[in-house]
Formats: sequence, structure tokens, C-alpha cells
Amino acid sequence: MKFTINKKITIFLAGAAALVVVLFLLRGVFVRLYVSHKINKIEQAYNLDINYTSLKVAGIAGARVENFYVKPIDGDTLIRIKDIKVKLSFFKLLLLRPDITNLKADNIEVNFIKRDSVSNFDFLYKSSPKKQSDTTSTSLFNFKKTSERMFSLLLEIIPSKADIKNVRVKYENNGYLLTLDMPQFEVKNGGFETKLFTSEQGLKETLVAKGVLDESDEVISADIFGGDTSRFVMPFLEYRWGAKVMFDTLSFSIKNNGTEDDRLVVTGSAKAKGFSVLHQRVSPEEVSLNRGELQFKFNIGDNYAELDSSSIAICNQFSFSPFLRLEKSKNWLVKASIHKDKFPSDELFSSLPKGLFNNLDGIKTSGQLKYDFNLEIDFSNVDSLKLESSLKPIGFKIINFGNTDLRRMNGEFEYTAYENGVPVRTFPVGPSSGNFRTLSQISPYLQMAVLQSEDGGFFYHDGFLMDAIRGALATDIKEKRFRRGGSTISMQLVKNVYLSRHKTLARKFEEILIVWLIENNRLSSKERMFEVYMNIIEWGPGVYGAAEAARFYFDKDVRDINANEAIFLASIIPSPKRALNSFDSEYKLKPSLEGYYRLLAGRLKIKGLISEEEEMAIKPEVKLGEAAKKLIDSRNIPETF
Repeated sequence: MKFTINKKITIFLAGAAALVVVLFLLRGVFVRLYVSHKINKIEQAYNLDINYTSLKVAGIAGARVENFYVKPIDGDTLIRIKDIKVKLSFFKLLLLRPDITNLKADNIEVNFIKRDSVSNFDFLYKSSPKKQSDTTSTSLFNFKKTSERMFSLLLEIIPSKADIKNVRVKYENNGYLLTLDMPQFEVKNGGFETKLFTSEQGLKETLVAKGVLDESDEVISADIFGGDTSRFVMPFLEYRWGAKVMFDTLSFSIKNNGTEDDRLVVTGSAKAKGFSVLHQRVSPEEVSLNRGELQFKFNIGDNYAELDSSSIAICNQFSFSPFLRLEKSKNWLVKASIHKDKFPSDELFSSLPKGLFNNLDGIKTSGQLKYDFNLEIDFSNVDSLKLESSLKPIGFKIINFGNTDLRRMNGEFEYTAYENGVPVRTFPVGPSSGNFRTLSQISPYLQMAVLQSEDGGFFYHDGFLMDAIRGALATDIKEKRFRRGGSTISMQLVKNVYLSRHKTLARKFEEILIVWLIENNRLSSKERMFEVYMNIIEWGPGVYGAAEAARFYFDKDVRDINANEAIFLASIIPSPKRALNSFDSEYKLKPSLEGYYRLLAGRLKIKGLISEEEEMAIKPEVKLGEAAKKLIDSRNIPETF
């Protein structure tokens, strides 16, 4: 019996040895079959010509390819490599899953060329025919599997030992030229260091990268910094998107922690020092961040990816823990939250990025703050959107206002009106102006009509109306454009009095924070804020303030404005330059305003300004003054002003 078992083992081992020998002898066939299969598949899918002059097998699992190139049919050559030598894992090769353990390459050229509207990389934007034709598939994108594949692929493509020499990447687009040269990229003992030389339209820079590629622990990390004393200016971004991006050092580290509770866990960090951005949509000035860092933990399941709330984001001296979850079934679901308990207020205000909050630069505060933010968007039902944002002061006090004294509108001040970013008129807001009117000198009908039209809760809220903001955001998402803003009178006032006319992210961020400071610290009373608002808002071409509006449209003092006139004036605040479009050639209001008049009349009655009988008598009828009539006549009622 024992002899029989030993005999079987011997036969098995001999067979296995023979199989290994056969497979070794046929290794070249395996390599060529695999390469040929992959090349044919890619060529057919993307209409490419992929070829090489020779493919040789050496050693147990080595291969050498000479004069390899990738070229779109009827297009410029995209990739050309003179010489590639690879050493593969023999046993993985038998499974047609080559794992590169050693890589040498020399003279690599990658050319992205665009002439007129045709480029040699258009195929990169196209889906494969299989994906295009599979219209009946009900399979969903799998976050977990895709992440695992990407991580493994990255570690396999760049092996623990590699020596790549003379790499040039070129981008050429109708006169624009960018080149990136890398003389050598060497990976040894899991570490690498390389220099990258860039040339953009003749401007040359040097970039240094040092890092670790640890396949056993599945860790990838790198430090990237400029090779000279100045900050590195990232090429291409200004040309393509108008953004000038600079930094001293960028660092990142990513670790695959494996699967926990059916989810992939990825941890790591990303850091930036001396980072700055200059883009006209962000701010007219350079926005600088001395220190930015994210210590992250990502949980990735089959149908979701989330930034765990244990993650920490750092902006200069200020830190917080964000949560973000993206979930996909039939539709997308987005959740985000920030909860930061009591913290010193000056941590926030001293950490504001330079160039983003110019009016608040230098502000000093004491006390504490507490912040809560929650957002939930179900794209199958956008109207159910949930949004909450609350910054609560605890013993908060402003010690120094910095660049701008936010109390200045309490007294007389100079106001400048703009059109298309250009100043058109400057006038005092106060007693020295012949057009200034206190609230007691303005018709109560006009005051209430403006309040009910623009911000009915002005005297009761703290600067923001979350319901209006939620509604505006839902509308913007559905229409895929910024259509509504959800602005309160407080927000409009701050924008006009303190901020530039540049429509940027900086202006919006600064607007929100200044409104909070004014409202929560009672830097101006509600009455004074509304009084200033009524004296500076535009009410037509070259018409500013309620007093001018009353004279221009009705040849009246503003205290004598009746309900019909007040409702008309309130209706034109959103688009003052189109005010006269509401009249026909006989100076009568068009019937389209009937609904608006009924709405405002009802609100005036509820507020007790008019009786039910007066409400029923209100209709879109006003008697225009001579100044307004002359402008209608001169422009023949144009569609736009």
C-alpha cells in the first residue's frame, strides 16, 4: 500500500515537472499570444495601428520589444518606444496575468498633437464599441472592484525595480507647445527619485519627485517640489482653463488596507505647502494657502464611496472633520456633513486664505464658534434636497476689523454704483445728499412692497433664509445652471456696499461671512440696513434710490407713493434696466403683471396696510411721469436696455 502511494506521488511530481518544462519551452508562445491578443483587441476597439519590429523572449520570463509604436489610423504617431525590456512573474504569466517585476525602457516619446479640430488622441474620449452597444445591460458601476483593480494595476505597471531613460512628452495644439522631459526614472528597493524638465512656450522649469512604491504593503507615496528656488508653476492649466497654479511642495501617501465588512478601506494623506491659485472666476487676486492637508480614510463598497468622518482637513491653522458619501443605484445620492464643536474663533479667521477674503484680512476675534453643516441630495427627487448650515457664536467678539470697518454704513458714507464692473456714479448715503431719505420719509406702501417682494422675513432672520437657499439650489441642479441665488436683503446690501463687482467665488464666500458678522454681532440695526438698501438700489437706467425712482417714474416725492405705484417699483428691482419694457406704446402696464399685482396686494392686506376693499381695487395701473415717458419714446420701448 505504501509502495503504491509513493509510486503515485512520484508519477505526479514527474508529470508536474514535465508540465513545467513544457510550459517553460512554450513561454515565448504564451507571451506572443497574450501580446497579440491584447493588441488586436485594442486596435479594433479604437481604430489604432499598434506594432513593433521584434519581440524576443529571454530567460525564464523575460521579454524584449524593439521599436514599439501606437498610431491612430490616418493620424500622427502617439507613442514610440525604442527599446523595452521586462521580466515577468512566470507563474502569473501562465495564467495570462503578467506581473512586471523588472522594467527597462529607453527613448520613450509620447506626442499629443492637435491640428485644427483633429487630434491623435481623440480615441481616449470614446467608449469602446462593446460599451456603446451594450444598451440592455443592467449592471452598475462597482466602486470597490474598480478601486481594487486601479490600485493593483498601478503597482504592477510600475514594478519594484525599474530603469526608464529619455522620456519626452509633447503637447502641440495650433501654435501652443508644451514639452516634458525626464532623463531617467529609476525604481530601486521600492523607492524612486526623478527630475522632470518642462518647457511651455519657451518658459522652462524643473520639477523633482521622490517617493515609495511598496507592493507588499500596497503603499504609494511621493513628494513633489520645484527644482529651483522659486515655486513651481504647473504648466498647461493656464493655457487650458485660465488658471495659474503654483506650489512649493505637494505630498501624498495612499495605502490599501484591504477589505473590512465587505468594503475596501483606503487611508493616506495629501499635503500642499505654499499653494496658490490665480483664476478670474475664483478671485481677481492670487489666492494663497500656506498649509493645506487632508488625512483621509475612504470606505469603498460596491455601490458607494465615502470619505469617513474620522478624516481631518486642515487649512492653515484651522482643522475640521468632513464627511462625504457618493452612492449610485439607479440615481445618484450625495451626502455631506461637517460637525465642529466649540473652537477658538480666531483659529478660523486667522486661517482664511489670502486673496479670498480681502475685506477681512487682518481681522482679530475672541470667543468661540460652533459649526454644523448637512447636505443631502437625491437626484431622483431633487426637490427633497436637505441643506442646513449653522455657525453659532459663543462669547464671540470682534477685536479688530482688519481691512474694512464693517460698521461704516452706520454713518454717512460714499457709495459707488457699477455697471458691468465699471463705476458709473458715486454719491453720499446720508444727510448731505439731497436724495437721501430716512425710513420715515419713504411711503410705507413702498417699504412693505419691497420687503414682501425681496425678503419678507428680513426683520426676523439672521441674514440668511435656508428655505430660499434650498429652493435655489434645487432649481439650479435641475436646470444645470445658476438661475436662482436665494439672496436676502442683507446679502444684497453687503454685496453692494462692501464687495467688488467681480462675479467670483471669492465674492460669494466673503459675502456670506460678512453678512454673518454684521447680523450676529448687530454691527448695524435692521432698520439702518433697510434704510441704506432703499437709498442705494438701482431702480432703472441711471436711477438709484427710492427718492430718485419716485421722481423719475411718477413726478412724486417718495413719501406719496401709493400702493399701485409701490407694487410696480418692487416688481422691477430684479431687472431694473428692463423696467420700461413693462409698458406699451400708450404708457400702460402690460397685462402680464396682473398675477404679480394680485400676489403683492394680498400680502399688503395681510400686513394690515390696506383693507380688503382696497386690495380688490389694486390693479396694474399707474400714471407715468414725463421723464419716464421721454425715455420710452426715445427708445421706442426696446426689449432690453
